[in-house]
Amino acid sequence: MKCEIIRDLLPSYVDGLTSRESDRAIEEHLKGCRECREYMDEMKQEVQKPDVIQANKRAIKPFKKVKKFLWKAVGLTILICALVFGGITYYYGKSWNVKAGEVKLSKEYIGKMVTISFAPKDKNIRLYAETEPGDQNVITVRAARVNPLNKPIHRNAYCGYTFVDEETVLTSEGKKEQISNEDVLKIQYGDKTEELSLKELAEEACREKLASSKDVEMTYKKADNGIVAMEFQPKLQGLTLTAEKKGDYDIEIIEHYDETGNLPENRGVSCGYTFLDRNTILGADGEEVELTGQEVITVKYRDTTEEISIKELAEASDQ
Repeated sequence: MKCEIIRDLLPSYVDGLTSRESDRAIEEHLKGCRECREYMDEMKQEVQKPDVIQANKRAIKPFKKVKKFLWKAVGLTILICALVFGGITYYYGKSWNVKAGEVKLSKEYIGKMVTISFAPKDKNIRLYAETEPGDQNVITVRAARVNPLNKPIHRNAYCGYTFVDEETVLTSEGKKEQISNEDVLKIQYGDKTEELSLKELAEEACREKLASSKDVEMTYKKADNGIVAMEFQPKLQGLTLTAEKKGDYDIEIIEHYDETGNLPENRGVSCGYTFLDRNTILGADGEEVELTGQEVITVKYRDTTEEISIKELAEASDQ
């Protein structure tokens, strides 16, 4: 046989996989071929003996233990994370009926709408209001802990009413409903129940109120006849303004809301002052009034009072 064929058979020969006829042919060739004998000797040296294999297994064994320990550590870590996450979810997801002393209640009126706000005194809790099924006039104020990883934008709870007049309220479905002196909003806390009269809320909501300065834009406008008008225009849709003069120089800006959408074309109001010259003005009775330079016009809003110098208006009339 050729050397190439013998060398191809040698691996099977060494492992004892060749037939007897092949063994005799290989052995006969090896007797007369020194190069193939050396090739087989080198190949046998590469084959590991049983004691070498066992030594390798002993060397690998510690690494198998490390691998098993790592898998156990990973499993334990996942279990701990799951328990911690579940505990956090339960702790911050649990809610309860808050006590009345832990809540600050306030009312804000905008037109004929009233918003009742419940603010927590503890910065670490948030509130929300639950309406009793089938009765929007019964609410329960509940609290939950603030999750530091997911802080809410608002921590307050709210409920509100829109009144048509002092005897009519709009339901959540937009229907008109009559109210009487016996109708109340029941607020249920963890330790007590408080009641707010709907009639009193309606009367306060329908009462004329001063406008907020944030909702009003004031400008000056000069006419050719020496009149300088102070114009007050609403910034909000549905808002109409009127002005009430308290004397020559005191003005109150009153807001009016109309939920029906029947708004006048001009929703603003103006107050004018007639200047004969920079030092003379016509009073409310038509008489000339000499200015001292110390006079101021007081404009009263719900949240602030502004003072405008008469001298400033006089200078505006000259421009």
